[in-house]
Amino acid sequence: MDAAGLTELADFMVDDVTDNDDTVDNLARFLARVRAVDDDRELLAVAAAVLRLRNVVDYSLAAVCAAIERSGLPARKHVRSAASIVTELGAAPAVAYRAARIAWAIADEGLRAVTRGIRDGAVSAEKGDAVVTGEGHVEGRVVDLSEEDRARVVHSLMVQTTPARVKEKARAWAIKLAPVELGEGQVPLAERDDLNEMTMDRTDDGRVAVTIDLDTVAAEELFAALDPLTRPVPEPDGSNDKRSAKRRRADAMTQVVRTYLAHSERPESGGVLPHVTLSVPAAVVMNGQVLDSVAGQTISIPFADSDTSVPWLGFGGPISARTAELIMCEASVAIALLDDNGAPLNVGREKRLFTPAIRKALVLRDRGCAFPGCGLPPSWCDGHHVEHWEHGGQTCLDNGVLLCRRHHMLIHQSGWEVFIGHDRHPWFVPPADPEHPKRFREPIPSNARRTLTLLPGAA
Repeated sequence: MDAAGLTELADFMVDDVTDNDDTVDNLARFLARVRAVDDDRELLAVAAAVLRLRNVVDYSLAAVCAAIERSGLPARKHVRSAASIVTELGAAPAVAYRAARIAWAIADEGLRAVTRGIRDGAVSAEKGDAVVTGEGHVEGRVVDLSEEDRARVVHSLMVQTTPARVKEKARAWAIKLAPVELGEGQVPLAERDDLNEMTMDRTDDGRVAVTIDLDTVAAEELFAALDPLTRPVPEPDGSNDKRSAKRRRADAMTQVVRTYLAHSERPESGGVLPHVTLSVPAAVVMNGQVLDSVAGQTISIPFADSDTSVPWLGFGGPISARTAELIMCEASVAIALLDDNGAPLNVGREKRLFTPAIRKALVLRDRGCAFPGCGLPPSWCDGHHVEHWEHGGQTCLDNGVLLCRRHHMLIHQSGWEVFIGHDRHPWFVPPADPEHPKRFREPIPSNARRTLTLLPGAA
């Protein structure tokens, strides 16, 4: 059935549930004149049929999402995914992303029983999505889950009565199948940051319910941030704090957020002129003046490669010198001047932690997580000492690199290595190949310099 046929079917259903003609005996007329007891059997049959139809339609939407992804339509429409397209067509975001998850499961042989049940109308999309998510929960927490165990898990989840019961059963399976002893190189479950999750669901009354699942290190940082703010505070009359522990914890979290939003160094965009970082090669001259001669401007680094010496904006990319002159009149701008390798001057070596000045230099050089192929924004990154502080490493630009938490932990816990090259930019060395331990490990430039590839012509 093509789009025209589906449109005709939709029109038929609309007419069937529209009560606008006393002479037409349709579903709307039946529901309007249904009689107690006499029509109970028929009413239940209609409800079951409508539910089955809804499930089939949900499967069809998921199949459409799968086809949208295969066809590359999101890229041509300049959106992130099929879910974005379905959302723009009018679906609620929750419906769109649920359809996208089921679409992914359609191609998975291990989940065929789930998607086939939705297709045949026997399983609701909500329950099917819970099974898919629950199976992923188990698979993410169990190392080397066998196909036999996976089939047992899926079958066990399928027989649960509600999505909530499915989630409970999935957690039970994850605990049951989790290995007691870890193999070499495996990270304990409590320390795996790739399992971190956070959901924010708006309730019917407009409030937001937050659920968060963190690894031990991130949770310890959260405890450290909240602890001084969760202590009971006496009431104005000297009586004990009347707030519950849950209330104090929620107040502490909101205070942390407010403090961040009010911080003077937080990037701003509303209510004030935009804060623009403009990186300019030293060879670029404006109105006969080299930009470093402009008084009061900040020394920084370029976002351009050495073979394309043009001004760059932090988000906008390369621009002409004339446009650079224009934005200097319209916005608060930090001017960047580069050396031959595009690296800024050192900004200090005396502190254990990276100072704001050094971090600003790291942000401008690395443009986010420097790990090849990553590039998460700077606000998500830690400053990492290439040569550890406890081993004599200094706190300076040439011994620092920005890494997101996941890749920061990867550098510490795996065979990946990072060093600062002759060009004063980070380079990464992949772990040794276990099958060829003596094979040369080719260094890979940082994400800001090149993508995750060893090809010499890579951009």
